[in-house]
Amino acid sequence: MGLGDLFKSKKERERELRRKQRRAFRQAEDAINTVKQRIAKMIAERDRAWEEARGYLKGGQKTAARRSLQGVRANELMIDQLEKKRWVFEQLITRLEISKTDQEFALALGAINTVIEIDPETVEDVLDAVDEKLGEQVDVDRIWENMHSREMGEVTARQSDVVPSIDDMMSNLEDEAVADVRGSRITEPTSTDSVSDQIGEGRERLKKLMDDEKQEG
Repeated sequence: MGLGDLFKSKKERERELRRKQRRAFRQAEDAINTVKQRIAKMIAERDRAWEEARGYLKGGQKTAARRSLQGVRANELMIDQLEKKRWVFEQLITRLEISKTDQEFALALGAINTVIEIDPETVEDVLDAVDEKLGEQVDVDRIWENMHSREMGEVTARQSDVVPSIDDMMSNLEDEAVADVRGSRITEPTSTDSVSDQIGEGRERLKKLMDDEKQEG
């Protein structure tokens, strides 16, 4: 609290605190949107690299195609990491929003306390019971944290399920090139027909796991 705050009323200080909180949460939302925009840009770069690799392979330049596929996979790995960080950040913001609710409850209880007389002994008994329950909740929270750490470890261990290997992508790319040469496709394929299917399935498994954890948390 600065020296100037000493001359502010309680109501003014509370209003300024709420204003700072709103500003902080807006900054958090901006950070999330920035990450989403970065992910979208990396997806576009991945798709361009895939098309480049397909063109090389159609021209018989298999080495160049593999080099482009390295770019495809590198982008997808970074996308996956950013998605994980964004998910964790959103969980933290949610928890902070909940803690802000606790502060609002405290202010409301403070207002009630000024107009209601309560037996101190009764209050002490209730608070002792609440404190005991909160202690039990800490143990429960610790169990959830351990489960979360274990599950996230398994997610990391299954990295290959999320992002296909270079050999898998090369195989898909060769299938596309052969199909193009034989003229089996009437229209130009979307940029990542085969690899997006594999990546999409892996990312869907990862997203479902994270969403389930978010709901359970």
